[in-house]
Amino acid sequence: MVICFKLYITFCFLYDKKNDEINVYKLCNFHTIHTIYLNCSLSNVAVVFLMKKFSLALLPTVMLVAMTQTHAENAFDPKGQYLLGDWDGKRTELAAQGVKFDANIAADAAYLADGGRDDGNSPTVASQLWLGSNFDMEKLAGWDGVTIRAALSARQGQSTTVDDLQGEVPQLANVQANFGRGNQKTRLSELSIEKNFKEQGVSVKVGRLGLGMDFNVMACDFQSTAFCAAQMGKWQGLIWMNTPVAQWGGRVKYQVTPEVFTQVGVYEYNPENALERHGWNLDTDNADGVTIPVEVVWQPKSFVNGLPGSYRVGGIYNTADDAKNQYDIAYAKGAVAEDRTYGGWLAVEQQLTSTGAGRQGLHSFANFTWHDRTTTKVDNSQQIGVKYIGLFDSQPNDILGLGINRVHVNDRVTNPAFNASAEYNVELNYSYYPTKWLMLRPNIQYVINPGATNNVDDALVLGLSSKVVF
Repeated sequence: MVICFKLYITFCFLYDKKNDEINVYKLCNFHTIHTIYLNCSLSNVAVVFLMKKFSLALLPTVMLVAMTQTHAENAFDPKGQYLLGDWDGKRTELAAQGVKFDANIAADAAYLADGGRDDGNSPTVASQLWLGSNFDMEKLAGWDGVTIRAALSARQGQSTTVDDLQGEVPQLANVQANFGRGNQKTRLSELSIEKNFKEQGVSVKVGRLGLGMDFNVMACDFQSTAFCAAQMGKWQGLIWMNTPVAQWGGRVKYQVTPEVFTQVGVYEYNPENALERHGWNLDTDNADGVTIPVEVVWQPKSFVNGLPGSYRVGGIYNTADDAKNQYDIAYAKGAVAEDRTYGGWLAVEQQLTSTGAGRQGLHSFANFTWHDRTTTKVDNSQQIGVKYIGLFDSQPNDILGLGINRVHVNDRVTNPAFNASAEYNVELNYSYYPTKWLMLRPNIQYVINPGATNNVDDALVLGLSSKVVF
């Protein structure tokens, strides 16, 4: 039988009752399906879920029920690395030959419990489907040090920030990280080729890329965008475009020492790349200058308490000069053209304690950004937080996280609605990994001065993120 998870783009599985296997079947578009009937033949248990708008939010529940019904290395194996298993050994065989696959579905549910513009409405769900492949051309074709990567993404759903929380000006962060660029359509998120010159310590990558893939890189163990991935793309987002958006570009990386590397990139700046209808557009017809990031990274293997860390400092310079893209924010959009903008960041991740078992222990993180006050609405931001990995020995991969963020609005912005100067975001969460391929993350968020305005009440948001790795 076919099991469909409905959310405009529907992922389907074929259940093979004879062999007790679940295999990837096809992509389908059953827009009117609102129920799932899951038949677990091994236990003769049937579970019916009313899906409607919360289909992907309920997906982890389906996983938890089904994963208790399988044998080792099959689909839904609780000890396996992937939901769909090892494909009877084919996946391991392909990896040995140089072909690896990266497929997952992530979903963020959010409910505005109190405050904001209009609390008490139904929760919303924002989701992302990611399908990627990695080809080791050294193994496949004898091309020394060459790797080719390709990935597409599809985002669907709604945003509690947009629908209920924010007022006359947008919230600066978003309480659902999987909402935003790329929403409602598919797009090419990466198509790149990388060459490693091993003896020289040099790596060159070119193609369709997101800036945050290589620069200002941070982990994403939270639901709010205030704590997820490259922060430069949040606060200087007109210029810096993170995944899922991709643009033509290239990056050269030099490994100075085993613990230090530096890198520089040149990326096309084309505002059309962020538009919904241009997810697969590869032309440069509306390009306007380039974005040039530079970064130095120190990754000590033994620093605080003899534990590893990561320290990144970098900056960007952009050369766009069309008035509709680059203008003085003290005036109306496009009224006073500028021919450059810049920004910078400092990003830190440091393990503080260890139980003696790998990553288990207390970790800290921080991210500070500053931006050109002539052209950018946000002129600085600060983010700090802690994560405890493996709080319980029985769950060594679980993460208890707390993050605090401040986003300051440039006082050159003349809109009187920005009367609070800064927005503050707080998130407390627990990332639960019942298996390597399933994550559930209940969270509580509190937003102070949403949009950096006093015209909207502070907001309490209850959230649930989930991720399934196929």
